[in-house]
Amino acid sequence: MPSDASPSTTEPELTSTTTSTTNDPTTTTTATSTVPPTTVAPPPPRSTSTTTAVTTPESEKQIVPLRIESRVSDVTTDEFAAVALEILNDPRGWVRAGFSFVRDDTAGYLLVLAEGPEVDQLCLPLDTATKVSCQNGPVVALNADRWRVGVSHWDDDLTAYRGYLVNHEVGHLLGQRHPTPRCPVPGRPAAVMEPQTGNLKGCRGNAWPRDWEIEHASQRPVVYAPLPDWGPDPVPPNLES
Repeated sequence: MPSDASPSTTEPELTSTTTSTTNDPTTTTTATSTVPPTTVAPPPPRSTSTTTAVTTPESEKQIVPLRIESRVSDVTTDEFAAVALEILNDPRGWVRAGFSFVRDDTAGYLLVLAEGPEVDQLCLPLDTATKVSCQNGPVVALNADRWRVGVSHWDDDLTAYRGYLVNHEVGHLLGQRHPTPRCPVPGRPAAVMEPQTGNLKGCRGNAWPRDWEIEHASQRPVVYAPLPDWGPDPVPPNLES
């Protein structure tokens, strides 16, 4: 589920990794890793509690540390980090599925804003064509031009598009995939995990996970930082109605 990448479409599917887990149902867990950002960071400990549709038990809460960098001249790392963390910790977002996000300069997960050619390199073997973004293992690489101007078919403002971009690509980091079919109910908000950078397919642009996406993301254990060859079946159904 990398996202905006693919030879023929924007935002392809992500990938997989799994690691050891623990069974402590009483504590908040932190997704930690000391591996370098070129390898897959292990998922956080697993708890045994159950989850509900749009809430997650305290024992299933996940703290996700991110190394955040801007590698472009017109946006500082602090500016980018402030906007990204505000989006990620917004109560409308993945927080509802039990995730919280912290900036950590030693984290194994990297969220980076970069120019198209650098994003292309970070996303290999995915094809981002200097135009789109991706998640590739522990790296979430956002295309700076998309951050600056969005896309022409977007029907909301740039702030909303940036919200979509961050939530979609980091959603892939959390193991979330593109649902199918695209836009089953024209005129409704698109799922945040639909590849809206490519087109809206008759839906409205949307920056936030839908309730059914939150339910899906609340499942444990979390498959963190999947690789491009990940593709467990079935692809999640688009439950918009």
